[in-house]
Amino acid sequence: MSEKIIEHILQNPSGIKSEKIKIHGQDYSVTYTWKRRIHIEVKPAQYLFQSKDVCEIRKMQLVSIIARYPNYSLRGKRTELTEKLLSNKYTTPLLQYPASKLICENNQIYYTATIKKKEVDHLKKIINYFEALLITSK
Repeated sequence: MSEKIIEHILQNPSGIKSEKIKIHGQDYSVTYTWKRRIHIEVKPAQYLFQSKDVCEIRKMQLVSIIARYPNYSLRGKRTELTEKLLSNKYTTPLLQYPASKLICENNQIYYTATIKKKEVDHLKKIINYFEALLITSK
């Protein structure tokens, strides 16, 4: 992630910005949308077709607070990839952000989250965690 995007977000009250990054030999598109909060979406650049086998992983906030360890909700079909994601050590830090979710579709991983604008420095952490998640889950 470039410093130019962070500066651009801080200097403009609202907007949309996209960039292409290469992770583990694959091209990914990162889209930042901001106003009061920053919404980040990381997805593969090449999206060919839609599959019915989609699984979404989210953190269950209330249950995680009560149980004192992360609990996740799964929607969709459980696959080998979702099992790898659930046991991966980078899933927990990625799903700690508000409105964050990991989506598995066509054996590819998508990620979305929302953070406060004053926490713009977390964008680098998110990208680094996502890269590590992809490398360790394949």
